Amino acid sequence: MKILDRYLLRQSMRPMGATILVSLLALLAERALSVVDLVIGWRGSLLVVFEMLSYLIPHYMGLALPAAFFIGILFAYARLSREAELDAMNAGGFGLVQMVRPLAWAALAVALLHVLLVGYLQPYSRYAYRASVHAVTNVSFQSLIQADRFVTLGGTTYTVDSIDDTGSRFGRIFLYSAADERGDVIVTAREGEVIDHGIMRPLELLLQDGVQQILPRAGAAETGTPTALTLKFRRFTTDLRGREPDIFRPRGEDERELTLDELLFDRTFADGIQPVEVEAELNGRVVRSLSILVLPFLALPLSLGRRRAQRSYGFIVGITILVIYNQIVKTGEGLVDNGVTPAALGLWLPFAIFTSLSLAAFFRTAWKVPDPARHRGFDRMIELLQRLVARRLPSAS
Repeated sequence: MKILDRYLLRQSMRPMGATILVSLLALLAERALSVVDLVIGWRGSLLVVFEMLSYLIPHYMGLALPAAFFIGILFAYARLSREAELDAMNAGGFGLVQMVRPLAWAALAVALLHVLLVGYLQPYSRYAYRASVHAVTNVSFQSLIQADRFVTLGGTTYTVDSIDDTGSRFGRIFLYSAADERGDVIVTAREGEVIDHGIMRPLELLLQDGVQQILPRAGAAETGTPTALTLKFRRFTTDLRGREPDIFRPRGEDERELTLDELLFDRTFADGIQPVEVEAELNGRVVRSLSILVLPFLALPLSLGRRRAQRSYGFIVGITILVIYNQIVKTGEGLVDNGVTPAALGLWLPFAIFTSLSLAAFFRTAWKVPDPARHRGFDRMIELLQRLVARRLPSAS
């Protein structure tokens, strides 16, 4: 790679890295409020907050990476154009086509990283985040129970006579649960211990030397059901609802939790996942990743400043185009997901139009002499808005 190519890449990567950092901090800060509220509400620790936020990084990284790459090119080449460095490169025979080559290789690397994020890391991190939410909301027994006090959570009331220093062993336990159609469940035990099997399963309460009694609901005697059922046990495991604990569901019951390989080759999806949902998810990920390859051809002509002009609208126009295109792809993905339109029309057609317009803008800028009066209408509109604002400010004060 030439020295000039490395210089252009270095100039682009600096604002890109800063944009990614700021975007991640802003997005995580917004989500951190809800995570902290959830964890603190269930008496969780600060480490759990950071663990759950770490699961969100691949998701937000997938959102921030294309935008940061685009903004990095805009900032870098706008500065080079403003400081006349691009003029020096043009005078040396280094035209716009040569300038875009290192950016095209960088776009390929960013696109591959984006495929890794949305295709493999995000499905696992999304599932891990949902599993952690499940685990956090199932630790309430250990965190809230106190000796000689009744505590009710999730339809279950329980109390213990004593708790050891670790908070995981209890003496003389009473549990009452309005469980299901069988009736109410009452459990008493001599002692119990909290068992932690990891984040994918809720906490379990292992009871020893106790009695379980099931009291049928009204009218159960007419169906031949006994009026009461009493069972003695030596060991009994419960998740505080009077029955065996539920394991957190396996990954893959949501198409967003499936990797690219699973979307492509696996045809035995979980119940509730429709073929159109798989089609929308697969094509949406591919279109977003391929769109990154087009970004240098759009950003480069927009970043070039106008000669002898007071204003440059490249940054505003570029961000507006990117936001509109993202919304169109998001809407198209929703239409494909609902079976309203095929993926070719809802996703690939906007991608083809976006690619064609970006390439057309690039080659027009590369091979045509710029017209200084092309943006005169924008200048007049901005000046008119400035005069209107200036007139209203004194009267408002």
